[in-house]
Amino acid sequence: MELPWKKLWDKWDLRSFIISSLSLQTFLTLFGPLRKRMSSNWIIISLWSAYLLADWAANVAVGLISNSNNNTTSGAVNNGDLEAFWATFFLVHLGGLDTITAFALEDNELWLRHLLALVVQCLAALYVFFQTLPGNKLWIPTMLVFVAGIIKYSERTRSLYLASFGNLRESMRRVPPVYHQVVKVFHSGTAIMGWNNQEGAEDARVLTELEVIHSAKSFFGSLKELTVNSIVSFKLDNDKYFFSTILAGDAFGIIELELNLMYEILYTKVHVVHCKLGYICRFVCFSSVVVALALFHSEEKQRFDGFDVGISYVLLLGAIVLDIIAIVMPFFSNSTIVTLLSIWSTSTWVKNWVEKMLNFLLAVKRRRTIADAAKPPHPCCMVMRLIGKFLHHGWSESVSQFNLINYCIHKPSRWMQKLIDNFHLTNVFDMLKYVKRVSFTRELRNFIFKELQTKAITWLNVASAKEIYTGRGEGVLRERGHHNLLPSVEQVQYDRSFLLWHIATELCYSDSKSNAAAGTGDDDHDDIGKYRNFSKLLSDYMLYLLIMQQQMMAAVAGDGYIRFIHTCSETKHIFQRRKSQVQQEQARARPSIFAVNFFCKEKSEEDEQIRACNTILSVDTKFNFEEDIYVKSVLFDAWQLAKSLRKLVEKDKWETISSVWVELLCYAASRCGAYTRVQQLNKGGELITLVWLLMVHLGFCGGYQELESFQPLNFNPGEEQVEATPFKNDPKSFLRLN
Repeated sequence: MELPWKKLWDKWDLRSFIISSLSLQTFLTLFGPLRKRMSSNWIIISLWSAYLLADWAANVAVGLISNSNNNTTSGAVNNGDLEAFWATFFLVHLGGLDTITAFALEDNELWLRHLLALVVQCLAALYVFFQTLPGNKLWIPTMLVFVAGIIKYSERTRSLYLASFGNLRESMRRVPPVYHQVVKVFHSGTAIMGWNNQEGAEDARVLTELEVIHSAKSFFGSLKELTVNSIVSFKLDNDKYFFSTILAGDAFGIIELELNLMYEILYTKVHVVHCKLGYICRFVCFSSVVVALALFHSEEKQRFDGFDVGISYVLLLGAIVLDIIAIVMPFFSNSTIVTLLSIWSTSTWVKNWVEKMLNFLLAVKRRRTIADAAKPPHPCCMVMRLIGKFLHHGWSESVSQFNLINYCIHKPSRWMQKLIDNFHLTNVFDMLKYVKRVSFTRELRNFIFKELQTKAITWLNVASAKEIYTGRGEGVLRERGHHNLLPSVEQVQYDRSFLLWHIATELCYSDSKSNAAAGTGDDDHDDIGKYRNFSKLLSDYMLYLLIMQQQMMAAVAGDGYIRFIHTCSETKHIFQRRKSQVQQEQARARPSIFAVNFFCKEKSEEDEQIRACNTILSVDTKFNFEEDIYVKSVLFDAWQLAKSLRKLVEKDKWETISSVWVELLCYAASRCGAYTRVQQLNKGGELITLVWLLMVHLGFCGGYQELESFQPLNFNPGEEQVEATPFKNDPKSFLRLN
């Protein structure tokens, strides 16, 4: 005797998988684009789960249909015709969506697996279909949906193939420059920079939305070459002159669009759909489903179960609605806008009208990287603004923060620590407890751009470019006359220098905040407070990259993680010793200044951190920091660096620290692997990626290195080199060797 629950499952198993598959497709269509501009772990996990479950549900449903074909217990006589009809829809679902073909870069390398899956699923659908012949009355709608499914699945497989690393590298083949031209460029005193625009920032021009898009499209080729670790073409003067004469908002907007175009190539079907063949296939696919709906509606359906007929209608209408969304969404793509503009460029008045209309729509759709507070809001309805924000192409516009002192003073309980250690959940726990995200402000954006733009305007040859490119703060310290601080960046490795400045920045920041709270310091709203906040934000962001995004800092991390662990151990050891001293003094009824630090109930997390930093700064200099500590700890050196920084004038101190952090950020950005950079595009993006691409366009990455690689060897050191004639100092004579 068949159990009731088993009978119920036999009836609803296939139908539940059909509904689940369509629901997952709808969820991914609507919320898939969120991952490129939101870095929330919960959103990433939800999309990742839906991405995996969508393929699994479709595969299981096809297997259930193959197993239960012609089984009258499934709900109705001759239900095999409907099940064969359903099987073809799962080919459409397995074909994926236009907004998310690959969840990670590794998925693109598995295109051969998807090609095999395409063959297997097609054979399974055909097997189910042939089992219903010759009496299948729905064979025409079934075959129409089958054609649509093959097209969808083929699009996904081809998208994965085109986005694979090997194919991207193959597509970047180009004719190399002539050798004698390269030698001439290298020996030229103004090889890369043939102009010197000292007033670049003052003469900056404001770009329209369409100009930003056109610029991003024109500069996108360099990003593709760098993504596959190819040598960048010699168009550096053009990029550099352009980016040195525009505003920070436009520069970051162009970079943001370039990264969005790269995201579309690597993770969506845009590269496959936006071509003549893609448009034809999409028309055939949509028309097939519409015709199948019309034929199914006209077919006699009394022999089928009413609920199953309703499911069939839901599948048909769902496929049509998802196709309509797929057709509409590309019109919000910037590459589509440029294509439409080029099509309508034959008539001047039509082009002008189209440009005005597109600029209006772009003002609604696209927010600037950081919206200008002085710019009045665009007069449009709230619905259009909400749509614009939902379809916004940009990155998350926020940066993660991780602080060493905060990590040391907020230790988990003993039982929690044992649970974390036993299940190896250290990274997960640290990410949830110690990492927070703050907004990437317009002021910080302008500050970073101004720092890089100033460096780009001042260097004139390969040697000066290399000096800036390899700088870790030396240039800033020399320029400001702080030669006593040079050992902290010149005589130590990057990872040690990095941690030194992080701890010193935190100690100085807490000291300044404490003085400001006491009324003896500056106010947060003046320039001093601005540079102080810049330093704090960049310092915590860089430590987040070092600890939580180690793959991005692999080239410069060195022993950074080990130094971090040892420094934390020393810091906790100091806090524990002070706490023991306080307890002893309290036992002797002698209050200590450190009692305030360890036993006073904190008003806020910031107050607690300030008091922890003041504890370190208040330690008697006779106290031996190196007693019972690890060799790799940098706390004592950081304490000395902080003491030296505190002697500087407040404004000079924070301007120096913030500028040093920009150089430390640029040093790491230029040495991060290209593959690692684009991996973060599907998780909201990272500030370090935007800074790297900005450096590329300003000539700091891919500039002097590739020219230096062409330097001919001199096997006769005694012979004098003939100096080449410099290029004409003309801002409009751009270097184009290829």
